[in-house]
Formats: sequence, structure tokens, C-alpha cells
Amino acid sequence: MSATSTTRASGLTLTTRASRAALQWRLLLLWAGLLLIPAIVAVIPLWRTLSASLDQAVHAAALAQQLDLMTLADLAANASRNGAAISQAAIAGVVLTLLLSPLLSGLVVTAARAPAPLGFGALLTGAFSAYGRMLRMLLWSIVPLGLALAIGAGALKLADKHAATAILEADADLARHLALLFAGVLFLLACATLDAGRAALAVDRRRTSAVKAWWRGLGMLRRRPLACLAIYLAITVLGLALYALLGVARLNLAGPGPLAIVAGLLATQLAALVLAWMRSARLFALISVKRSLA
Repeated sequence: MSATSTTRASGLTLTTRASRAALQWRLLLLWAGLLLIPAIVAVIPLWRTLSASLDQAVHAAALAQQLDLMTLADLAANASRNGAAISQAAIAGVVLTLLLSPLLSGLVVTAARAPAPLGFGALLTGAFSAYGRMLRMLLWSIVPLGLALAIGAGALKLADKHAATAILEADADLARHLALLFAGVLFLLACATLDAGRAALAVDRRRTSAVKAWWRGLGMLRRRPLACLAIYLAITVLGLALYALLGVARLNLAGPGPLAIVAGLLATQLAALVLAWMRSARLFALISVKRSLA
């Protein structure tokens, strides 16, 4: 068997194992539950605005099935009057999400290090103990993500310049699409390097420097680039595909009645669980690769 086929087989094995290992209901439930906190904070002012406008409406039953243009205009006006509260709640939701991000990473790291699925208490204890290191990695992520976004923005500007001088509209569209693809690949690579750094922190608990761990993660990607990136890409594509399917299902479930509301809520929570699984499976896989190289 050639070295290439061996690498592919081991990569497929790691992907399968990580995908299964990340299906821990306590881990996914904690992830979804914690992310509900910033979501609730962000939507409370908007919910109150809609409630004040629609709850006591004369045609509330009809509006629940379909909104007319006049009602939409009134809702937009009320939202603009409460724009400050809505904006502040959105900012608070983003800040809370960022503060919870290291805790979520700590949950995954704790679950990946354990030989068997852990309970809620053990997961939270491990997550809080790893919070400081994961927070430092989050702060360091500004550098690689910012660099990727800057290069991607430069590529998009070049595509716009090319589009301005292109003769055919198809050539202009092709340049923009290639620039978007390039920016997306760069962003995904930056995320992969950060997760590789988190994997280095997970394997070596004595390591506290996020920069050194990130550098060690780069070393892992350099030693096994095909396996690491193929695993990362495969799990990401699968997770986003499932998320898109659930999103389409959620749009088709929109309608009046308690059954539609429950079904829509269930589809939304399943979509959140899919994202949690995707993030967990990617980190599980990179931790396994790091262990095999240690």
C-alpha cells in the first residue's frame, strides 16, 4: 500500500471516529443551551417591539398568517423608534457570545481528552479550568483571522477593478466568484490553524501560551497537511450542508398554529446542534492527529 493511500485511510478513519465521538448528547446540549443565553438577550427588545405592535391588533389572527405592506411599514417605524435598545441588545448578544466562546471550546477539549463521555458537572468543571487558555487563543485569533480577511478584501478589490475593465459580464462575474472563493478558503485555513492550536493546548495541559500553541498547531498542519485539511474540510462541508437543509426546512415550516411553532423551534435547535457537532468534530479530529504525532 502506498504512502498516499495510507494517509487517506487514516484520514478517513480519523474523520469517522471524530464524527462519532462528537455525538455526545450532554456536550451538544450544553453547547446549545449556553448559546441560547446571548440569543435571548439579543432578541428581547425586538420581541417586545413586535409584541407591542401585534398582540393587541384588531386583525391579530389574520396578521399571524400574513403581514400586509401597511403592517410591515408600522413595524419598521416602531423598530426604528426602538433602534437604540435593539442595537444595544444585539451588541450585548455578540459580547456574550464572544465571552462564551472559550467556554464552549473548553467543553469540547474536555470531552475530547476523556476516555469516555463525561457528565454535565465534569464537562463544565473542565471547561472552566481551560477557560483562560482558550480565551488567550480567542484573543490571538484576531491576528490570523484579521490577516485572512485583509488579504481576502484585497482580492475582492482586485476583482472589482478587473470587473470595471472587463468586456463581458461573465468575465466580471467569474473574477468576483474566484475572489470570493479565495477569501473563503483563506478564512477556513485561518480557522483550521486556530483549531490546531487549540488541539495543541488540549494535548499538552502544561502549555499556556496561545501563540506557542498556535505555532505548534502550524507544525502539525505542516507535517500532515493533506490529512488535517481534508478532515477539516470534509467535516465542515458536511456540517454546513446539514445546516442548510435544516434552514430550508425551517423556512418551509413557517406558518400559524402551535404545531408549526414547535416544528420551527425544533428545526432551529437542530440546526444549532449541527453547528455544535461540526465544531466539536473538527476539534476532536485535530486532537487525534496531534496525539498521533506526539
